[in-house]
Amino acid sequence: MNKNYTEEVMVSKLKKEEGVSQLQHKGKVSEMPVMPYKTYLSFGPLIDFMKSVAKTKGLEEFPIYKLMQEFLEQAPELNGPIEDMSILEKHKELVNVLVNAVLPPVAQHFHLAKLSEPFKMKSFFETDAVKDLFKNHKAQYEVSRSADMLPSFLIVSAGSLILNRFYNQNLKITPPVLISAEAEGRRRYFRFNMDPIFIEVKKLKPLKPLSQEQINDLISNIYDSTAWLEAMPADSFAFEGFNLSNLIEITEEESLSRLKQALLEQDAIVTQENVLALENLTRNYLNVPGLKLGITALDYPKENAIAHKYKIRFNFLASEVKDLLDEQYSSSIYHKAIHYKEVLLIEDLTKKKDLTSIERQLLNQGIRSIIIAPLLNSEKKIIGMLEIGAPKSYGLHSFTELKFRDIIGLFNIAMERSRGEIDNQIEAIIREQFTDIHPSVEWRFIEASYNLLEKREAGEPYAMIEPIAFNEVYPLYGQADIVGSSNKRNTAIQLDLLENLDSVKKLLAKTADIIPFPLLKKYIMDVDHAKADLEAEFNSNDETRIVDLLHRSVHPTLRTLQRQYPEIDVYVNAYFDTLDKDLEVIYKKRKAYEDSVTLIRTAIGDYLDKQDKESQSVLPHFFTKYKTDGVEYDIYVGKSLLKSDQFCIAHLQNFRLQQLVDMVNITKLVSDMQSNLPEPLTTAQLVFAYTNTLSIRFREDEKQFDVDGAYNVRYEILKKRIDKAVIDGTDERLTQAGKVAIVYLQDKDRAEYIEYIKYLDHEGLIEGEIEDLTLGKLQGAQGLKALRFTVKCLSE
Repeated sequence: MNKNYTEEVMVSKLKKEEGVSQLQHKGKVSEMPVMPYKTYLSFGPLIDFMKSVAKTKGLEEFPIYKLMQEFLEQAPELNGPIEDMSILEKHKELVNVLVNAVLPPVAQHFHLAKLSEPFKMKSFFETDAVKDLFKNHKAQYEVSRSADMLPSFLIVSAGSLILNRFYNQNLKITPPVLISAEAEGRRRYFRFNMDPIFIEVKKLKPLKPLSQEQINDLISNIYDSTAWLEAMPADSFAFEGFNLSNLIEITEEESLSRLKQALLEQDAIVTQENVLALENLTRNYLNVPGLKLGITALDYPKENAIAHKYKIRFNFLASEVKDLLDEQYSSSIYHKAIHYKEVLLIEDLTKKKDLTSIERQLLNQGIRSIIIAPLLNSEKKIIGMLEIGAPKSYGLHSFTELKFRDIIGLFNIAMERSRGEIDNQIEAIIREQFTDIHPSVEWRFIEASYNLLEKREAGEPYAMIEPIAFNEVYPLYGQADIVGSSNKRNTAIQLDLLENLDSVKKLLAKTADIIPFPLLKKYIMDVDHAKADLEAEFNSNDETRIVDLLHRSVHPTLRTLQRQYPEIDVYVNAYFDTLDKDLEVIYKKRKAYEDSVTLIRTAIGDYLDKQDKESQSVLPHFFTKYKTDGVEYDIYVGKSLLKSDQFCIAHLQNFRLQQLVDMVNITKLVSDMQSNLPEPLTTAQLVFAYTNTLSIRFREDEKQFDVDGAYNVRYEILKKRIDKAVIDGTDERLTQAGKVAIVYLQDKDRAEYIEYIKYLDHEGLIEGEIEDLTLGKLQGAQGLKALRFTVKCLSE
């Protein structure tokens, strides 16, 4: 197939833009590719047509034919194929007569049409309307799909004429070409319609026989130009005459189509460049010169606002106003549109009464009329705002609003999708940096994501990801909590504060002896009162009150006096050197306590992570831990958590026994750490033997698994309360240092765990009697029982 391009040199190369290939040329359009069939410009088909009409109507009713005959006698070369285009200029007057027969002079002022050689784009005549359209404007052909299909299209178009003339077909092909031009501040689009009525097909060789089945195969494969040329060889036919090409304006339809296409792009509204492209398309669609478009993401009411800000902020006042819905702008046009969830049209801003600063800033930007529309998600919640503005009063009006309402839905979809994609990007970062999906259940998330992808590809663009839940799983809960943590923390704080008060009192007394400043003695009195209260009883308000006294009164005064009286400099510096540099208080006992807590939590957490890694190799399961004063953790095991492995009750029994072994080892671990702790601390271990199955579900809002269903919530309630349990009839806490307690609900649970404890005793891991206990009544729970045993040889 001949792919040589054009008789003229292309003035610009093909480039992809908005899904179409474009040939750009300022002032005129580029020529189409040359096709393999011979083509000739000729007025013969027109003359024959006029002759036929004259024969039917008579010369009296068709005088132009008589005039044409007189001219043709003087220019017989116009009656056949024209290869020298200078002949047209030579016989310009006759050519005009012929053209006027096709395009009446009056129609030429408004009719967009041109005449050209068959299958050529370069015209030998254009109407005044076409000349005016492309005068001083950038015009371009836009070829759908790719310009590579142009040669195929020309071959198939020529072949279709051959099939129509010689094979009794009735084929019509629409050129895959649009013409666009910048005009009146907007881009206008025209469909290119080539009428072959004045093209004659010349048979140069005998026809190849073609069956209807063969013709149908050709029609079904219009991009297979090779097959078309084999059926109708290029050297067997020629074409004489001219194309009558009409330009039909489709600016509104094409702009809407392109607007839809642009809004489907992934980042359609998240970059300034893309928003400007949408502005141009909207301007074309609404036919409003100078139209501006703004779009921004927002949440209304503010209770719906999320923690992060979106990148979609391209409203008209984005650089001047931080928040258009701030209370100080509550009477503005934006607030009204969003509050009432309605499209708001202001045809003339200059005539609006009670202008706010918002409207005045819009006027300063040259906006005289404006339409504002809230953008809603699929749940009808406000997620953004769309606005268009015009530089003239009544540049936007009710008719504009009707057309504008037709595209709001497109922007709704784009906003919801773009916000979701931004949310996903942020979620991916959070997941990467802070929150991991546990490897044991990652397969389920991959499966759900794949299912969602399939739904969307199958034509369900609004499909939601399926719930991720695991049914009939067995929970194992445990905790290692620091004994007396609240009292120890309070004692540490109390001792630090007392030392701080003693130290600052000495400094105040020393300073008062050196410089005459009576306020120092008043501070000494305040310190004495604070110390007396603190020694009598420590409560949660004491720390705040004393630190406030030091930070707001005593310390600023001492710093000021230090700069004024150099003689106290050494004493003031010595005092501040004893304080923590960040907190500016004495932080010794409390730091020792908190450091010890951190060391214990880290050691327990590391042990549990190591043990879980080993257990995962036995059976994949879900494991999560979280820090309190000590460490708490949950384990879930069951068949539904497994992608392919098998699960049996022995696996569950093994996990329960291993949990008790882990608690023994944690107790020993903490005991062995005592000599290396800044502040000696012990832990009490607790296990909740809940032997019924339950369901867990991934909560997308919290990005974690939680028990599912009202009945299963009881498990969570009990789990949170049992660590405060006491022995029935006493004040003794169930959880004790050096011991492991097991809370259970049913006698069968007790029987199972007794067997595990016997094994621990056999292995020499525990000592003393097994305690069989009844727990005091808890809120929402009563009749709970427990087993408790002592871990052996903690001092060794």
